[in-house]
Amino acid sequence: MTASDRATQPTKPVTPPTEPADAATAADSLIVEARALLPDIVALRRRLHGCPEVGLAIPRTQAIVAAAVADLGLSPILGRAVGSVVATIEGARPGPTVLLRADMDGLPLTEDTGLDFAPETPGTMHACGHDTHVAMLLGAARLLLARRQAMAGRVLLMLQPGEEGFHGARHMLEEGLLETPADAPVIAAQAVHISTMWASGSIALRAGAMLASSDTIRIVVRGRGGHASAPHLALDPVTVAAEIVLALQTAVAELRDRARRVRE
Repeated sequence: MTASDRATQPTKPVTPPTEPADAATAADSLIVEARALLPDIVALRRRLHGCPEVGLAIPRTQAIVAAAVADLGLSPILGRAVGSVVATIEGARPGPTVLLRADMDGLPLTEDTGLDFAPETPGTMHACGHDTHVAMLLGAARLLLARRQAMAGRVLLMLQPGEEGFHGARHMLEEGLLETPADAPVIAAQAVHISTMWASGSIALRAGAMLASSDTIRIVVRGRGGHASAPHLALDPVTVAAEIVLALQTAVAELRDRARRVRE
């Protein structure tokens, strides 16, 4: 990694701040520190945005993220079968483990934004914001490191490849992601996802499922051939398939409407 490359990475942790007098002061202090990190976070995000990779093997992204983790004074653990990165922030006192997760992979799309940090190679793009997720997580790690003397337990940083349909989380679990010390099990996992649906600075939460997941189903419709002059003697599979599509879409809308009524 060149000197210019390292200049885009978050700098090493600073001396832990003095404990604020109350929660409000603590929150204000955290916001001030977070805003001070913004130039480094934006620079890292833009560097990742310029080299998107798809799937489980993302060597360039893994190398950039591992170097950024090391620059924080942590020891990155690289995945054996996939391009993952894991690191642990140890608190000053014993306690449980909380996992913070960010995805790292891009999508097989060509970016046409004209941005000066857009990828030069067509066919891959950070169209889902994973570059931002990584930069945000490493910014959070910086803030946590400054407060590790006040922490009980540890924070496990999970930087995951293959989120876009490649089961990256499953591979990381199989490689022992959750094999923490017996006296410090993972009690919670947290992640955030950016969205253009809300104004910048907003946080959207809800109880239960928040985001959709995708899956593939296969439906075989069998019909019976016939003549166009006697459609009543045939069984048209195209019409049946079209009705299935419409019924499924209607079911989704109805479930969404029911959920809205329950919330109200």
